[in-house]
Amino acid sequence: MLKKEPKIVFHHIPKCGGTSIVTGLVLTYYPLRFLKYRRRGFPGNLNSRAASVIAEQSGVNRYEFRRQLLSYFVEKSDSAFISGHYPFDNNIYNKHKNEWSFITLLRDPVARWYSEYFWNRYKNHEYQRTELSMEEYIESEQGKINTRSFINFLSHSDRHGETPTQEEVNESIDALGKMKVIGCLEHMDVFQRDMKVAFGRKPIIFNRNSSPANAEQKILPDKESALHKKVLELTQGDQEIYQAAKKIIGI
Repeated sequence: MLKKEPKIVFHHIPKCGGTSIVTGLVLTYYPLRFLKYRRRGFPGNLNSRAASVIAEQSGVNRYEFRRQLLSYFVEKSDSAFISGHYPFDNNIYNKHKNEWSFITLLRDPVARWYSEYFWNRYKNHEYQRTELSMEEYIESEQGKINTRSFINFLSHSDRHGETPTQEEVNESIDALGKMKVIGCLEHMDVFQRDMKVAFGRKPIIFNRNSSPANAEQKILPDKESALHKKVLELTQGDQEIYQAAKKIIGI
């Protein structure tokens, strides 16, 4: 049986399948709100492009600006479901942990990095779009930021494109320990099981937001190539976090 409309903050880390589950979570846990209000019923849904533009115009770090937005929507509390590319924040968690449940979904960091590159390379809009080759992208600021997305979204680090420290990794793992539910894209059945235990109903899962790159464009480098080894090297921090997440989940 579905528990009373749960209050959930979904920390959607880019290219971890979050877009595919948001609609399912809404239809599973908030069907009456969705039928009555549609998108207007969920004002805490983050528009990443708009948030980044305003952060830049205001001279505020985009991650910090999103923490401020999340704090506002959690405090405002006029929607039971808040989702988007919001970084986790300890202060928000400590203040609202008895009222809100915090969840997230992760993905193998190497596969996640390649997926984000293909998305940014071939998508049909300009926000964070790149014309760089994969070899150029891994050396770019944005490419390096993307190698540590788990750290950037789970810790309070302001070193978003630099080599991760063990302190940042540990802080990110600590944040995972505070989540009500953690999912792994490669084990969605386990995520559905744990969501049912936590909230009383197994969520519907949709397949949305597929890659804009076609099969010929989505060619991965050889595993022995210098490029792939570079990706492995730069994602080591996120890989440690991912392994810790799987251990927490029990997979």
